[in-house]
Amino acid sequence: MDDDLKSALRAFQLGTRHEHWYGKTYGEFWRWFSDQEQALLAQAAPQDEDALREELLELTADCDDAGYAVPDEWSDRVIQRP
Repeated sequence: MDDDLKSALRAFQLGTRHEHWYGKTYGEFWRWFSDQEQALLAQAAPQDEDALREELLELTADCDDAGYAVPDEWSDRVIQRP
């Protein structure tokens, strides 16, 4: 991956930190997450897509493990501080 894509991926990773999402809903988080994924994939060169998809899958798993994997009916629930 080129430096611009690596930088954008790192900014995306940092943007998933809990302190950015307190007071917002799970639905807002996942809409933002999806928008960021799509923007990164659009920016990626064809030869970088597989590596980027792997990084994005790992980030999704990290977010799931961090407590953002919630049932659809929770999409309007506000993310609280632990």
